[in-house]
This record gives sequence, C-alpha cells and structure tokens, in this order.
Amino acid sequence: MRSKVCLLMLFVLIQSQLVFSQNTAGLPIDTIDKKLYNHARNAPYDVAQDIDKLVAYLQQPASGKKDIVKTFSYWIMQNISYDIGGFLNGVFNTEGITGTLASKKGVCQDYSELFKAMCDRAGIPCFVITGYAKAFDYRPGKKFDKTNHAWNMVDLDGNYYLLDLTWSSGYVQYENDSWHYYIKPNVSQLFTAPELFVEKHLPADPQWQLLRHPVSMDAFMNYSSSRDMLGNSTGVLNFADSIRQFMQLDKYSQELKTAENAYNFYPVLADYAYHYYNRAVDFSNSATDFYNAAVTSYNKSVAENGGNPISQGDYNKTVVGNAVENYSKAIKLLSKISNYADDQINARELLEKCHLGLDSSNELLKTLR
Repeated sequence: MRSKVCLLMLFVLIQSQLVFSQNTAGLPIDTIDKKLYNHARNAPYDVAQDIDKLVAYLQQPASGKKDIVKTFSYWIMQNISYDIGGFLNGVFNTEGITGTLASKKGVCQDYSELFKAMCDRAGIPCFVITGYAKAFDYRPGKKFDKTNHAWNMVDLDGNYYLLDLTWSSGYVQYENDSWHYYIKPNVSQLFTAPELFVEKHLPADPQWQLLRHPVSMDAFMNYSSSRDMLGNSTGVLNFADSIRQFMQLDKYSQELKTAENAYNFYPVLADYAYHYYNRAVDFSNSATDFYNAAVTSYNKSVAENGGNPISQGDYNKTVVGNAVENYSKAIKLLSKISNYADDQINARELLEKCHLGLDSSNELLKTLR
C-alpha cells in the first residue's frame, strides 16, 4: 500500500522535467567540481551495484561533508534516468534503492530515497521532502489537490541545504510520437538558496522552506517570482529550532508531525489521510503479526499439554499486549480519517478490521490471566 500512496502523490512530476531548463536561466549555478565529477563518472560497474561499496568509493576524494554530498549528487545525475515507461504505464519500482540501482531508473521518490540512503551511510543527516512543484503547464492561481514532487534537504553541521536530484539529472522530450529521457546534469538545483528554490518548490511542511518568513500556498499559487511570493509573506517561523526539535522525535512521531504541519499549512485531506493511513497500516500489520504468533504458540501449547496451555512462550502477555498496543495506535490514527476513501484506500474498512483485531487480542489476553 505504501508504494501506491507515493505513486499517487508523484503522478505529475514528469511534467516538471519537460521544461526545467526553461525555468532556471535566472538562478545562480554552482560550479561543478571536475575532480569529484570525474571520480563519480568513473565508478566501476561492480561497485555501482552495491550501495555500501558505492558510498565508500564516492567518498574517497572528498575533503569534507559538502564534497561528499556533491559526489553523491554527481553520480546520481550521471547514472539514474527518469522512468518514463513506468510512469506512463503505471508500473513503478517497488524494491526501493536496490531496484533503483539495478535498473538505473526511477521517479522523484526514487532519486530522493537513493540520495538519502547514501547520506545515511555517510553519517550525513538527510531528509526526503515532499511538496508541491510547478510544472511546465502551471498557471498562476491553479490549485493543487495533492503533493506532486519529492526532493532532499541535508544538514551539514547545522547548515541546511536543498537539493533536487531529479530536476538536476536531465530532461524529457517528446520526439517521434514518444517521450524520451536525456541525461544532462545541471547543478542549478543543488545547494540552491531557499529564496530561489521556493519559486518552484513548496514543501508540504513549511519548516522545510528554510525561510524565516515562509511563503504561503496562496502566494505560491498566485505569483511566478519568489520576490513577489516573499513580499506577500507575513508569518514568522524559526525553522532552525523547529527542525532541531523535529530531529529529536522518533520516526513515528516525525511522520505524524509532518502530516499535521502539512494539513495545517494547506488542508488537503488526501495527503493528510495518506500519511495517517500508511502509519495505521504499519501498526495494523505489526499487531496482526503479534496476534498470529500468539495464537500459533497458544494452540501448540494446548496440544502439547493435554488441553492445558501454559502461560509462557511466544504467546505470553507481553506479545499479546504488543498486539493490543499496535491495534490501538492504528485505531487512533484511522479515527481521524474514518470517512476518507478513494480508489486506493478505505479508512473505515481498515478501522473495522483493527477493531476486530483489538477485540480478539483482548479476548486472548483474558485467557492468559
């Protein structure tokens, strides 16, 4: 379910790729470090098939964290193509970074997750940012009904930088009655100033704008230049403090915080629902695993002890208690979106299943007392 949710969010990205080069003429372009660029280009084939080997290789000539980030970026920009066929046919990579490395193709989520996986292995804090991107057909005032793009933010010793590896890697062009992707590295979307990055990218969670005066959705939709957007920004946000507090949260709390911040910023129920639904699915699956393990072990104990199960083993109170806890967490999340349903999710249906699972788990817990 998680992959389908991401795909729905990213469905219009290819349009952004079509004319990215037309929209970058006025942006400052970071100079390519030829030494790092050539090192990335010369990565041996066998090394490029294993992310750990690849990360170790790419770090070799780097003199600091920013060099490491550049070399990671250069390799992705030279080697990963946009998955046009998958996009047009609705068949996407479901194997994560392993699938991206194997096929050398992906959509924006794949570019972003691969880059984050590299940074994670190098000990560099990195986040995948989802949000709203202005494609070639965007017209001022057009409303967004869901997020449509993903990019990254890295923390280099307290200095935050924004990078869009998808838009930096090449472009799509319609030729001979079909779409073609061309790799053409362009560093204008690496380490871009937040004031310029926001012209085409608006994070769903405003803290990732990295702006003291965040651009509102109304300003983003109605103005073409970042100067006009910023001139109409009235709010104040200490994004550095907000990000530091965010980083102290566990993964579960981070995702819920992101969903709440995004919904408060721009109340698009679909995105809010998908965040909550995904987490609820995780909890529901964990709860079901705990419950099934407990039932299997309980039945085995019954058979082995003449119909008198002992209250130890994998089915004990702790395991069943874990099932109860996870079902309860799923129910809490699903209750917030209980009326939401579309062609991919049905919150009420899963909510009913979780209630049944919770009831069954509580009944089993009584048996163990």
